[in-house]
Amino acid sequence: MKIGIVLHTVSGHTLKFAQAIRDRLVEKGHEADLSGLKVVGSPRIGFLPGGGGQFSIKSPPELDEFEVVLIGAPVWGFKPSSVIMKYLVEDVKRLKGKRALSFVTMMGLGGKRAIAMMDNELENAGADVLEGEALPWFMGGNKQDLDAAVDRICARIGG
Repeated sequence: MKIGIVLHTVSGHTLKFAQAIRDRLVEKGHEADLSGLKVVGSPRIGFLPGGGGQFSIKSPPELDEFEVVLIGAPVWGFKPSSVIMKYLVEDVKRLKGKRALSFVTMMGLGGKRAIAMMDNELENAGADVLEGEALPWFMGGNKQDLDAAVDRICARIGG
């Protein structure tokens, strides 16, 4: 199966999660492509009012070639990063016939809400949305929690 993984990361935690997912999918015989969003400008982090700051996404990845799409982001102020939401709202349009899954990393709370917001946009694009995964990442994360989350994602995808 051909799987696309698109993410936004600042600290690198979401990237580590995405790399672990990709590596496990490849071990299971899937083809998995990992793309980080390239941001120009200054997205805002946290509870700041007034939207997500002034930024644009340079050359957003196309998803047409993938059967399954995974979208990953950090949680900022109980919501997915403004970068991933901009990508989902403005650049992700045609996912009919594809399965999609959201995943987030977080220092505290807000994972379920962030996933629900991302899933709503994936549904608007026509995807068959699978249950997402929120991974707490405090003090460097926990390898057992990471492995368990990766296993749950692979099981939901079918691999």
